[in-house]
Amino acid sequence: MSKRLFNYVGMLLVLSFLFIGPGNVRAENTTGSDEKIGVILDANWVEFDSQPFMENSTTLVQFRPIFERMNLNITWDEQTRTVKGEKGDTLIELQIDNPVAKVNGQFIKLPVAPKLKDGYTFVPLRFVSESAGAKVEWDPERRNAVIYSKNEYTSTDNKFSFTAYGLWRNMTGIDSIQPEVDEVAQDYISIEDEENIRLALKYFNYTMLFIADEPENQQTKNFTIKQYVDFIKKKAAISNEDILEEKLIKVFGHDAVQLTYKNHLDWDSRIDTLIVFKSDTQFYTIRNSSYTVTYKSSLENFQQLMETMKFNEKQ
Repeated sequence: MSKRLFNYVGMLLVLSFLFIGPGNVRAENTTGSDEKIGVILDANWVEFDSQPFMENSTTLVQFRPIFERMNLNITWDEQTRTVKGEKGDTLIELQIDNPVAKVNGQFIKLPVAPKLKDGYTFVPLRFVSESAGAKVEWDPERRNAVIYSKNEYTSTDNKFSFTAYGLWRNMTGIDSIQPEVDEVAQDYISIEDEENIRLALKYFNYTMLFIADEPENQQTKNFTIKQYVDFIKKKAAISNEDILEEKLIKVFGHDAVQLTYKNHLDWDSRIDTLIVFKSDTQFYTIRNSSYTVTYKSSLENFQQLMETMKFNEKQ
């Protein structure tokens, strides 16, 4: 089996439990069930010495493994039986048997109080995760709680900044990749020139995000946005049959074109959503690329990401 095929098969296995519909950690008719509950944080299982359990439709987990995996600094007060988790400007405080917690000094009533079980302190999973800024979904069929951590990203030129959830990783060494010999490069080099990429992120093996700019040159000088998009289509060999949607939008107060099309560069078909706009003498592109099987979920995440994105050309 080729390396790329092996990666793709592995990707599908991961997707089988990650791409589920929105839900929550509270599930009906599960109180008292002996079925095992799994917790996945950014595509990796969270291991516990004592298994999570459900009480009053709320999932409770050992506090230390989940706090540590979410990079919360832990403080335990044996006298008051209080655990504190701190990261950045967030401070979470929970006390055993106390149904009221504190987040940054604000009192919040819990669905279930923290408690001792098997010698371990258990806390409500959703409360801790969301207090730390993460998103939580519940897979009722597999009884898995899926957590997506919150991360902030900035382009190398500091012009773009945004929030993204989950396991995104920087794709390093882009400027030194040779697309004619590097299979990975062939998956994404279609619109942007390597030297113009200001940010490249990869989520697992399927979704990629690229932000790039291109100064006007002799060929593109005085191009309208539509003319530049037509120029890109020709450059990337995007045919009319490949285009799923093309529409005018506004981004950061600028006129823009959003183009959705089939990308055939990979061995399996991908769908890309490209946003193009111009500011002063620069053309900017933001591209989300996903396999067809993950397109709908990927596009929804991309739209949410764009809602958080800020653009500061003066940087």
